[in-house]
Amino acid sequence: MKVGDEDKSKWLALLRGVKFFNEFDNADLDSLLSSGEIAHYKFHDYVVKENDVDFSFFVILKGSVKIIKFGPLRERKEIGSLNNGDCFGEMGLLLRHGRTASILASGDCYIFKLNVQDLDSMELSTQVKLYRKFAEELAEKLKLTTDQIIRPTL
Repeated sequence: MKVGDEDKSKWLALLRGVKFFNEFDNADLDSLLSSGEIAHYKFHDYVVKENDVDFSFFVILKGSVKIIKFGPLRERKEIGSLNNGDCFGEMGLLLRHGRTASILASGDCYIFKLNVQDLDSMELSTQVKLYRKFAEELAEKLKLTTDQIIRPTL
């Protein structure tokens, strides 16, 4: 759902409280809310499904999700979870390819969604902040994955 003017202050306060948006000023946040949308998901709703093509990026504003991969025989495996302030979908947005995993709501969730067309039409200064944040998030995820490969838990 697109955010209406009557709800904007409530959603701006929620965005301000999420770590992903720490470096964004009020004008950036206002632009993000005007361009993106906020969706409500209930327990076991799919936010995205593996292999779907959707060039959007997501930030969890409230709630948590499970990351699910399906094996060659369609067996379902939970490979992680994400919580308030975490993001996902950067690879789909940046590389413009199908989703590499499914995201399933663990309970009631409010999630901010921004698609590539809306991102491309935003102020350049806000785009730069978003792309820098994407790079930081992807670098952190790569570091965690590398650490797991080097030091797997027994």
